[in-house]
Amino acid sequence: MKFKLIVVFTILTSLGLNGQVTFQSYLSTVQPDRKLYEAHSLWEHFIRNYSDSLRFLAADLYHFGEVNKHKSSQIFSKRILGCYLVRKGDFRNGEKELKTALIFHRKNGDKVNETEDLNELGIANFLKGDYHSAQSFFQRSLQIGKEVSEKKYMILAELNLAKTFDKLNLIDRAEAIAKHYLRECQILKKYESVSNAYGFLSDLALNAKKIKLAKEYLNKSLKASLLTDNKLILAQVYANLGAFAAESNDFGQAKIHFQKSLDIRQKMNHVKGIIEANFNLAYLEYIQNNFLDAEKLFLHTLEIARKNEFHSDQVDALEMLVEIQKALKNKELEVTYLKEYLDAKSKQAEILYQNKHENEQLIDYFEDEKISGKSAQTINHSSFWTGFLIGFSSLLLILLFYHLLTPRLSELENRNYDE
Repeated sequence: MKFKLIVVFTILTSLGLNGQVTFQSYLSTVQPDRKLYEAHSLWEHFIRNYSDSLRFLAADLYHFGEVNKHKSSQIFSKRILGCYLVRKGDFRNGEKELKTALIFHRKNGDKVNETEDLNELGIANFLKGDYHSAQSFFQRSLQIGKEVSEKKYMILAELNLAKTFDKLNLIDRAEAIAKHYLRECQILKKYESVSNAYGFLSDLALNAKKIKLAKEYLNKSLKASLLTDNKLILAQVYANLGAFAAESNDFGQAKIHFQKSLDIRQKMNHVKGIIEANFNLAYLEYIQNNFLDAEKLFLHTLEIARKNEFHSDQVDALEMLVEIQKALKNKELEVTYLKEYLDAKSKQAEILYQNKHENEQLIDYFEDEKISGKSAQTINHSSFWTGFLIGFSSLLLILLFYHLLTPRLSELENRNYDE
């Protein structure tokens, strides 16, 4: 099946204040360290439930830090803003803010915040389809997290890494990491993360045609989700239920579940989730041979993806539009959509190529720093984000573009598991 099951990225950074800290109490706090402490708790809550609120939290915390000359507040506001921008599709500016936070936290030896910054950079790269860079950031986050005494930081990026391995078709590794993560979260009683892990394992089982196991995992995911108030988790549970119903040929029930998932994401203005939910509804029509309805929904998906610059989703929607025109034997539109598909694929290749080497420079610096023991203060950080790697072989460039530009028109059994 090619349904997109959105990746709810895992956050295990609760400071024990959830359910107690409100935005009003945060605003009334004037002691800088306490202010930062409460902002961290609100960041965690908003990123899971009200991502639009991140923008206001970032603005207020930055202003507070500026007035009170509290650098740590200003820097943390940049992470908050970066998270907001990434989830709205502004990856370039979002990553810029996240990297600023990372540099500061590395310079100050703040392993907890460094672990979180690296995890967020991994999420940014995952969302834009650069899974190799995402893997590097998640692995680096786990490496730094091992230097923190609290176990939640040691496993912070584990499920995110598992989902990245799934994208890279390393299914056995993905499943093994997800199961380890699940066991640790059960010990920590992190029910949102437990639900998320079971949902991911259910999807793996479903794609492997292990229907009984998929249902078992799905029921456990649903049970764990009832112990939380995380709306994104609930939306994902509905999406998983929809995929399971579709696999069982219960298309009416599948549509109900996918629509519930979409409704929640629309209320939260969760753009990536809205795109994925619309894709699922469109694909559901496609596999029932309702090609005109599917075309209308895929065009709507494409419109949202273009507006918010989610390039990988544009490619996926255009790929399906080509398939629909093939089924309708409309050669003229098939050629039109195929040209758009190739253009979108080319643009995606260009972005991923530049992104890959910018991130390679950063990761390589981490390794060089570890070996040489140089202080982060002596590095010119602007060099991390410069353009293409000078001297990279033109042959490799040609091969890369050949690979990325070759249209891989969908088959029903090709899955595209994606927040």
